[in-house]
Amino acid sequence: MPTATTRLARPWLWLGLFFSVSNLLSGCTGAPAATQPATATPTVIATAPAASTTTPASTATPLPPTATPAPVATSTPAYAFGEELATLRGHTGGLWAVAVSPDGDTLASASADATVKLWDMATRQEIITLAGHTDGVRSVAFHPDGQMLATGAVDTTIKLWSLPDGAALATLTGHTDEVAGVVFSPDGTQLASGSKDYTVRTWDVVQPALRQTFTGHSNWVESVDWSPDGTLISSGSLDYTVRLWDVVQGASEYILEGHTHWVLPTAFSPDGALLASGSNDATVRLWEVATGQEQQVLTGHLDEVRSVAFSPDGALLASGAEDETVRLWRIATGESILTLEPGSSAAWVAFSPDGQTLVAALGNGLVKLWYVGDAG
Repeated sequence: MPTATTRLARPWLWLGLFFSVSNLLSGCTGAPAATQPATATPTVIATAPAASTTTPASTATPLPPTATPAPVATSTPAYAFGEELATLRGHTGGLWAVAVSPDGDTLASASADATVKLWDMATRQEIITLAGHTDGVRSVAFHPDGQMLATGAVDTTIKLWSLPDGAALATLTGHTDEVAGVVFSPDGTQLASGSKDYTVRTWDVVQPALRQTFTGHSNWVESVDWSPDGTLISSGSLDYTVRLWDVVQGASEYILEGHTHWVLPTAFSPDGALLASGSNDATVRLWEVATGQEQQVLTGHLDEVRSVAFSPDGALLASGAEDETVRLWRIATGESILTLEPGSSAAWVAFSPDGQTLVAALGNGLVKLWYVGDAG
């Protein structure tokens, strides 16, 4: 029998059923969406990223207002012609030589403090100091592959060093006085050296040993260079002459006379057609290698010319002198197009392989670098 509570509840059941049917019928009558609370919630915001995948390519989003297009590259040089780039400090004695590696990454400086320092050309920071000679280092040269360095010193020895670790590979002995110049052959198998013992010598680099001794100078030999084709060695001497030596025949090819005082540096042009020499007579002379004939005399320095170097393209020649200047000459005209004043004698000059940078080793122990890439 139903209880009183059950009977009281039944009217509420009928009333609830009435409202449920009413709501169901109203949902099928097409009532406006705004009256439906369930659709009022903006849930599409959460799925907005998916909508972007259907955007046509022609409606690509434009750059924001703050975006700046990449600058267009121009040919304007970053530095002015002749602008000083850096000064390298670290040696405790004057400098006698400098060289740049074939890849242009490393610079080597040789000093009276009996050391050679290697410098990073990009950061201008010292990489390592090579110590082993017992007296001042007069000359330095990179192997053509950049993996070896040769140094000649007052202690009469030549040392070969492994790069980049700086390990000593060999010591070449035979000269009886200081070694003023060293240079590798173009193929890297030999080394030539010039000494105050009046001789020029060649050495086997693969199996370090003396190969040839060239005699003929009557005074100190101050420099040597190797022709690009590997057939000739040049030497400058305090006997006022330049000699060209035939490597194959082991004899003097030419004796070049014209300087009126000591001959110090010699250097072949990149194509091997010219030889440059500098002298205590304050001149730079250019010689035709094929004939041994003097071609030009470059005047402007006021004291002995200690070093000469051709630019990689052969269009320019740099010279450093005791008058505390470095000059840049245009080979085609013989004119001096730039005079730099580093504040000390320039013992040696060298170009970077790309021709953009000129380097000088100075008597005050500093290395200076200048931009020369826009000679015009």
